[in-house]
Amino acid sequence: MVKNYFKLAIRNLFKSKSTAFINIGGLTIGFLCALLIFTYIKKELSYDRFHSNIDNIYRVLTIDEALGVTSNLVGITLPALSETMKNELTDVENSVRISTNGRSLVEYNKIPLYTENMVYVEPSLFEVFDYELVAGHQPTALQAPNTAVLTETMARKIFSKEDPIGKTIKVDNATDLEIVGVMKDPSKFTSMEFDLLVSMVPSESDSNTINYLNSWNSISMVEYVSLNPTTNPEEVKIKMEEIIRKNSVGDNFKVTLQPLSETHLSSTGILFDVFNANKGDINYLYTLAIVGLFVVLIAAFNFMNLSTARSANRAKEVGMRKVMGASKRQLAAQFLSESIVICFFSLLLALVALFLSSSFLDFGIDQNLLVYLLSENTTVIWIVGSVLGLGILSGLYPAFLLSGFSILKVLKGNFKTGTSGVWLRKILVVVQFTASIAMIIGTITVYYQLDYLKSADKGFKDEQILSINFSDQSLRTSGERLKNKLSQIPNIEMMGLSGSMPGRGVGRTGMLPEGSDEDDIWIVSTMGVNHEYFDLMGMEIVAGRNYSREIKSDSASAIIMNEAAVKAIGWDDPIGKKISQGPNEKTVVGVVKNFHFANMRHQIEPIILPYQPTALSNGVLSLKIRQENIKSTLQKVEEIWTEVNPNYPFEYAFFNEEFGQQYENDENFATLIVSFTWLAIFIACLGLIGLSMFTAEQRIKEIGIRKVLGASIKTITLLLSTEFTKPVLIACLIAMPIAYYFLNEWLSGFAYHVDMPWVAFVLASVLALVISQLTVSFHAVKAATSNPVNALRNE
Repeated sequence: MVKNYFKLAIRNLFKSKSTAFINIGGLTIGFLCALLIFTYIKKELSYDRFHSNIDNIYRVLTIDEALGVTSNLVGITLPALSETMKNELTDVENSVRISTNGRSLVEYNKIPLYTENMVYVEPSLFEVFDYELVAGHQPTALQAPNTAVLTETMARKIFSKEDPIGKTIKVDNATDLEIVGVMKDPSKFTSMEFDLLVSMVPSESDSNTINYLNSWNSISMVEYVSLNPTTNPEEVKIKMEEIIRKNSVGDNFKVTLQPLSETHLSSTGILFDVFNANKGDINYLYTLAIVGLFVVLIAAFNFMNLSTARSANRAKEVGMRKVMGASKRQLAAQFLSESIVICFFSLLLALVALFLSSSFLDFGIDQNLLVYLLSENTTVIWIVGSVLGLGILSGLYPAFLLSGFSILKVLKGNFKTGTSGVWLRKILVVVQFTASIAMIIGTITVYYQLDYLKSADKGFKDEQILSINFSDQSLRTSGERLKNKLSQIPNIEMMGLSGSMPGRGVGRTGMLPEGSDEDDIWIVSTMGVNHEYFDLMGMEIVAGRNYSREIKSDSASAIIMNEAAVKAIGWDDPIGKKISQGPNEKTVVGVVKNFHFANMRHQIEPIILPYQPTALSNGVLSLKIRQENIKSTLQKVEEIWTEVNPNYPFEYAFFNEEFGQQYENDENFATLIVSFTWLAIFIACLGLIGLSMFTAEQRIKEIGIRKVLGASIKTITLLLSTEFTKPVLIACLIAMPIAYYFLNEWLSGFAYHVDMPWVAFVLASVLALVISQLTVSFHAVKAATSNPVNALRNE
């Protein structure tokens, strides 16, 4: 019986090729969209999943509620906290502390190269996380001072084919490290990026490091704890608060836990998150999942629409089968099998398309997307089950509609489709275009926001600025000499020194403004600059003056702050006011216009910019270069760098490109949304083509009569076209409030965003109407221009 159903399903596919093409084409595109989205979501959800104990590992976060702080949640905490938790709380099984050093110079056999992510870690890293050593003794790795473990990739870079175990490397021209292990390269899908692990275990004589690790006075360490599986994390949070209060931590600081499983996708609001630089956004995954569902449902609705529209064409087939003894149940099973066959055939085509398109798509996956997607049996079961369910659901109504035809009415030749089928088709068209219009509105709004992020006044000018990092003290001491030589290059307009750059992250420091209560706790961001920096960056001094090299007291007793700091403190006239930092007191000499030193998801916070006139205490040299002859300018800069710093490779970054990387995830999201939106519209239009074709066929005699009575082609075309105008207009009215609600929620995730672009609602509605009318007009014109004699010859 099943075999017979399958044969009949295949036969009916070939019997109505146009309908089969529309159904299979729409479902194939819909399934391909869903598979691509599912693959992307699977990749994003796989971060850190290679750790077997992931459900019990938590990151320790700090909540900073001091005055002057608006982004309260930070990814670092008190150095002594996690170790104390392990020693005092039975619920804490283990802990590990990590201190990021970032980009560092590594030298072996007098050959220097940079490691991108050097970190200092405790040996317990290998107990808390599932990192595997391929060389060395894992139980004792990193337990001795000045030892290191390399990833396989970094080991090949430094030692080529040599065995690194027991070899010594020099880091930042200062510290010798013995290599005690080589670690298997971690999965790409990790929230913790590193390539060189250095032991955090201090020697007995290293009192500075010992005191630092036992400190409760700074927020500076990345920490993870592993909890007992039966532990309630909320109870641990309460005990953490008790620990920090007992150790006299400031009342403005609170601590909390974040599950490791949420670190990658739920950290967009966290600052000082340098160990989790490649973070995603869970809200984007929710949006993509909804889009994927919409696209598949639009394709499924096409099938239901066309099946009910063609019901009259198959009425006689149903009547004959009933006469031959077929039951209603058997007929329903036959039509359901057709639906399932179409769905699985479309799935097969979509899988082939996914395999072929893998080489053109960049999802950050090092294997074919189809192989990656189907690598787990549970995924295969979910896909097969979902497609089977969709086949049943999309064929359920057509199956019962067709199997329920009356034999007498069919065989007498007076069968007509009921009004319920017409209304269902109109409702499905409304639902399809509601989804499509909402997606168009969303696409336009996303692009408005991204354009705003790129073009909004950031408070500085980022074009043609070259940034060179001073990674260690040796580079900083040669900074003035380098700067003097670079000033002789004609194409370099200006130079400036700073402790960091906008977008890279800055430090925070305590202060007490004049006029504040002595019990107030003020913490503000801070970044050292020299007197040239504001001009280099095009930052505007809105009150007071810039720093001056001629005024010797500026480096010790002057301070410049931003407008946000002045507003937070509440000063009317800040110039001449004092701020205290411990025993030191500084006078405000200038106010700089607000600028974005974090990305635009965060509100601009108060920042002070202390004067550091020389390269000795700064980390970045920035050059403003002219657009002409950039290549030759870079060559001259490299020549001077090599002359001044022969032991350091020359590396640089263009600041505008670096700052723009903050919005890479947003841009990728926008690209995906745009692509899937157009595919959804295309699928909806495929359905309209089919419906308009069958509408014209069903009304062919009516059209013939109207033409005989004198109706013009224009009148008939409008008559047929307007049948689809009302559902699209209704879809516009429904889509607008839905899109407004969800887009308003999305925009609220940015501290700075566009107002709701109402033009997007108008454009989406007009676009939907134009597309729908263009889609149905072909068959409307074709029907209106047909010879009425052909339609009426059988009457």
